[in-house]
Formats: sequence, C-alpha cells, structure tokens
Amino acid sequence: MSEITEIFVLKMKDADSAAPIRERARADYLSLGGITSGTTFVTTDEDRPTLFTEVYTYPDVESAKRVTAQFSKLPATQAFLAEIEDVIVGQWFTELTP
Repeated sequence: MSEITEIFVLKMKDADSAAPIRERARADYLSLGGITSGTTFVTTDEDRPTLFTEVYTYPDVESAKRVTAQFSKLPATQAFLAEIEDVIVGQWFTELTP
C-alpha cells in the first residue's frame, strides 16, 4: 500500500503563543510511533494571513488509521487544537500515479 501523507493547513489565533504549544503537541504525537515524519511549514507572504501547514507521513493507511485515532485524545494535542482559529484542510493524501 502507498505511503500516506496527512496535511493540515491551519490559521492560528495567535501564532507566537501557539509555537511552544505546537512543539509539545508534535513531540507527543511523534512519540506514538508509526509516523515516518512530521514537518511544519509557514507561509511567507507578509501581505496575506499567516498560515501553517502540518505534514505527517505514515508508511501505509493502516498505520495512519492506528496513529491518528489517538491524535485528538492526547492532552498536548488538545491544548494545540485550542490555539487553532480555522482548519482549512485536514486530510490524508497519497501520491497520484497515472
């Protein structure tokens, strides 16, 4: 089965205060195992609202299902979710192959 990429595009209530909360939530989540990688991206256009993209990869859909089922139950994740103003995208993706 193909690698799964989970992508969240987020608008934060206050990006500066959310930063340490995000890092605690990420460390907690990555400690669960079954996650290949986790990366955060931030937009750079100062004329537009700042958005953050959280990208996690899993070896397969079974791993993604097993690990993400625990995501919102973690206390550090719940604290991070409280800092989010809007989740613009939150889905699993796999590479499109013709």
